[in-house]
Amino acid sequence: QILLAIVMGLTAIGYGGYSYTSQTAAMDSAVMTNATIVSTSIDTVSQRRGTEYRPQATFNYTYKGETYTSTNVYPGPLSREFGSRKEARAQLDGFEAGTIVTAYVPPDSPGNAFLKVERSNKPFLLVGFGLLLLFGTITSNLRK
Repeated sequence: QILLAIVMGLTAIGYGGYSYTSQTAAMDSAVMTNATIVSTSIDTVSQRRGTEYRPQATFNYTYKGETYTSTNVYPGPLSREFGSRKEARAQLDGFEAGTIVTAYVPPDSPGNAFLKVERSNKPFLLVGFGLLLLFGTITSNLRK
């Protein structure tokens, strides 16, 4: 159990760090291009602490002569959730189907364009969880 907790803690720290660097790299290197919104929706996400809502937008864009489709509203591998459907819907204001908008394309990953240049705090939460799990496990076992 101890080894599992340590591995889980290190995994959370590693994935949180990876998510943060991916998000930062995507935002720092992004190139603007025109995109056409195909559809939007709000996904319901059930979690232990209750129901949250995730804004989704599917859009098409062209980058360096290639056509892509993406569903990323935000940069990075971790999606953002909101406490109410209304909050999530507000994130999609101006992104109605058929609308031409600005998308941000990371040159090193052109299939992962996103619509909003906003940082998420989820990577920090994941790293914090991993640190708590790791140090809690180590501390409790040193006391034994």
